[in-house]
Amino acid sequence: MMRCDNLNYTPPDLTAFEPDKQVISGSPITRDVTGEEYYSTIYEIRESNKLPGLIWVGANDGPIHVTRNNGKTWQNVTPAGMPKGGRVDCIDPSPHRPNKAYAAILLYQLGDWRPYLYKTDNYGQSWTLITKGIPEDYPVRTVREDPSREGLLYAGTEYGMFVSFDDGQNWQPFQQNLPITPITDIKVHKGDLVISTMGRGFWILDNLSALHQLAKPTLAQSAVLFKPRDQYRLRYWPNRKGTEPHYPSPGIQIDYWLKEAPQSPITLEILNAQMQTIRAFTSQNNPRDTVKIPSRAGMAMGFVIAGFSDALRTTPGIQRFVWDLRHLGAWDRNGTRSSRGAPLAAPGQYFVRLTVNGVASLQSFKVLPDPRLINAGVTTKDLQQQEALSLQIIELDSRSRILGATITQERASAQQKNDPVLSTFYNDLYSELFTAEGRYMVPRLVDQISYLRSMLDQGDQRPGKDAYARYEELKSWYNRLAKQAVDKVGNRKEFDLID
Repeated sequence: MMRCDNLNYTPPDLTAFEPDKQVISGSPITRDVTGEEYYSTIYEIRESNKLPGLIWVGANDGPIHVTRNNGKTWQNVTPAGMPKGGRVDCIDPSPHRPNKAYAAILLYQLGDWRPYLYKTDNYGQSWTLITKGIPEDYPVRTVREDPSREGLLYAGTEYGMFVSFDDGQNWQPFQQNLPITPITDIKVHKGDLVISTMGRGFWILDNLSALHQLAKPTLAQSAVLFKPRDQYRLRYWPNRKGTEPHYPSPGIQIDYWLKEAPQSPITLEILNAQMQTIRAFTSQNNPRDTVKIPSRAGMAMGFVIAGFSDALRTTPGIQRFVWDLRHLGAWDRNGTRSSRGAPLAAPGQYFVRLTVNGVASLQSFKVLPDPRLINAGVTTKDLQQQEALSLQIIELDSRSRILGATITQERASAQQKNDPVLSTFYNDLYSELFTAEGRYMVPRLVDQISYLRSMLDQGDQRPGKDAYARYEELKSWYNRLAKQAVDKVGNRKEFDLID
């Protein structure tokens, strides 16, 4: 609680205070005593963040006043021609220029449902009505200018959201998945759009960076990849869509613009600081995995398979794709399982490349370390070491599964040829690769690799010596089995050893 011993400031009356309105509401039968019935009251007070002492005041009976000297003197700057008696529901001083401000006035309580949204560029000496694109029966409750881009405005009306990219000259609906409800306030917070509604809760639109970069020349291009916003590397469990509140999966939000549907499937690649592809996606539903992109050296197959993702949309307009910050998981005969158990990418510099109709666009972004880890003493170098060992284990897992898939095929062929020697040889290899069915069976190579991989992914820390030692043991086990296959049937790519 604050104490003020010398409060003697007496400003002029900043309301209309019309005598015929100063009556007891609801009388003579039943008096209104809820508090909302008070008329001729200051309803909005906002100080400019560009010029201290520049204060705007709006009343619930119409007038707007401004002071440029911290309240020593006030000037009535009510927009000329505006009907009397409206409630000044919102005044938004521009976060970019002190002379500019916006005001939203409600008159629907007086039977006038028209939108009254004004802008001034000269401290209120004159105002311009900026409602083009907003329906004539949509009262405007609130307006905000984006602090990151001048002229990008958001307006909340009685029936939803609108956006303007040209400082209010033109408006367009910005409803997205919002319910049709009054928007009572708007806040741009750390690059996200937060709104309150009348009875339908609070809503957040994550990541406005695409709107910050959007311009008319952009819309003329066939495809545009926007620069992603840097994101923290976090571990948490998301919840299902439709849950309130909804916590989406952690990841980098990648926005792109398509003027029209592309003529061929599009691809999106994630590259590390060395410009090596670590993850790739395609809009082509291709169960045979024929879309292959060269990857970093040392991968089991020398390329990254671009997995199909229905989130990589080809519909015209602005689209959003979320990379989950993970590498490609171990190879699996079932391609839909290849992302399971994938390690998180370490903090650092990354790139995204979008290819549309054969034309590639490139943008950079950073994956930032979780500040809580840094405070706990975990360094970026620790996370890089964890990533490096995890990728080695993924490589070992992939080669073991490829060896197992090949052994399975060759064993079936030997059985068809009725070759007992080869059948026995492949059975022995298979039994070392895969755990037999049953209760409490001894885990074999593939399961033990998977266990080591999952243990390393349980948290964010530098791997212990035991993890490196166990990796070397499992690698030796794999190399022994692969060498046996080479000695028996000759060199094949599926039997490659790991250095």
